[in-house]
Amino acid sequence: MATLNLINSTTGEEYEVPGIEFAEVTPKDILGSEDLGLPAPPAGQKWNLLRGSQVVDENTTLEKLGFQDGDKAQIMAKVQGA
Repeated sequence: MATLNLINSTTGEEYEVPGIEFAEVTPKDILGSEDLGLPAPPAGQKWNLLRGSQVVDENTTLEKLGFQDGDKAQIMAKVQGA
């Protein structure tokens, strides 16, 4: 099991996502979890996970996206469908 640290790109707040299996978990799984304590994104928007400055595919496993234990990834709110 591994840990990923999420950083809100707007506020700088950090959220730890412990005990995940990078080969099985996708960004969609993480960002859809209510256990993390993430605030709700602004109305009409959804959270997106970034690797560097690029929004990653929400259905690809973290391992395939190149994330490793202890990495930090930014999240940002984006208008749905944009």
